[in-house]
Amino acid sequence: MRISRPEIVRQGGEAVYSVRVVGSLGEKVLWYRVDQAYAAFLTDRSDGPLLALLIPAMARGEELHAEGTVSERLYHALSSAYQRILQMVIPSLKRIRVHAAEVVPSAAPRAPGVATGFSAGIDSWCVLADYYYAQTSTELEVTHLLFNNVGSHGEGGERLFRQRLARVEAVAERIGLPLIAVNSNLSEFYKPFSFQQTHTPRNASVPLLLQNGIGRYLYASGLSWVNAYVGPARDMAYCDAVALPLLSTDSLDTISVGGEYTRVEKTLRVAEIPESYAALDVCVSLQGEKNCSACFKCLRTQLTLEIAGLLDRYAKVFDLEVYRRRRKAYMGRVLASRDPLQREIVRFARQKGYRFPLASRLLAGLYQPAQAAGRAAARALSAVARIVSSFRFKDSQP
Repeated sequence: MRISRPEIVRQGGEAVYSVRVVGSLGEKVLWYRVDQAYAAFLTDRSDGPLLALLIPAMARGEELHAEGTVSERLYHALSSAYQRILQMVIPSLKRIRVHAAEVVPSAAPRAPGVATGFSAGIDSWCVLADYYYAQTSTELEVTHLLFNNVGSHGEGGERLFRQRLARVEAVAERIGLPLIAVNSNLSEFYKPFSFQQTHTPRNASVPLLLQNGIGRYLYASGLSWVNAYVGPARDMAYCDAVALPLLSTDSLDTISVGGEYTRVEKTLRVAEIPESYAALDVCVSLQGEKNCSACFKCLRTQLTLEIAGLLDRYAKVFDLEVYRRRRKAYMGRVLASRDPLQREIVRFARQKGYRFPLASRLLAGLYQPAQAAGRAAARALSAVARIVSSFRFKDSQP
């Protein structure tokens, strides 16, 4: 797979960074677009596309050739250590050779910008709690928010990116930080890989493009350090604490932050930020203007807030009636689950002296064997759960 030298042009109020990519699937163009106000942030180096296309090249067993200039630290990491990590996470990937026309250290001083991705979810709000709202080192205080279209919007694609961007722009304005929206066609190169399994190199390719203005990139950890490991996983977040430092250059530090917290602890930190009460967005649904209140992320967040006694703070962003209709069945699944994030909730409830409804405890006893029996049994139990959840038991919880 061969990557041409980058070309940076201005089109219709945007700065477009693009490279031609020639490989076994033919010739395509990989592009990233930012508002022209941030054109000066764009580097002429090939660091971003080299990282972005590493997994697609490894999936096909193709050597990767960059015709442009690549930063020395990143080049060595992508040639060896980072490939080993990727293979451990996705065993089907093949080790490949990486080539660059020119490999050099950074000649420019580190830019002062500190960026973090911002989706208005729990992870990104927690980063702001630590590195914007709280007193912190001036070298790590967030100066810019990033909102990327590199795969997180799923089948919603461009439409959902624009829809979510409008909401995030309004939140960023209230927070008081500039938002850099980065549109890209990178997802076209990642089929059939899921975003969840490959999100780190996709997102980290963006600050590598913006090295002229961004010197530090704070990447929100999706999991606690307690659950971190390097090995086969459906979510690359498990290895971020180990892998992200390898994606740095002399001009850019990429840093995993927030791993010291559990998901419950993050949610409680976010609940102390008043700006989040009308802006929290955790939903995975591709429809609607606000949280659906029924997907697994919405339910997980609402249950955590309920146990903490803070759910009413978020009545503007959740439909609490939708949640109340589903809460007992969801609690049953949480009680039966081995998922580390759901086990956190059970421990938190125990610490708070919160007693789950009897209906949920009964359902938990049914969920465990049903989950072991397979999907058909789980679907059948879901139908039973809807009925049992509607029953009223004499219990300490409604």
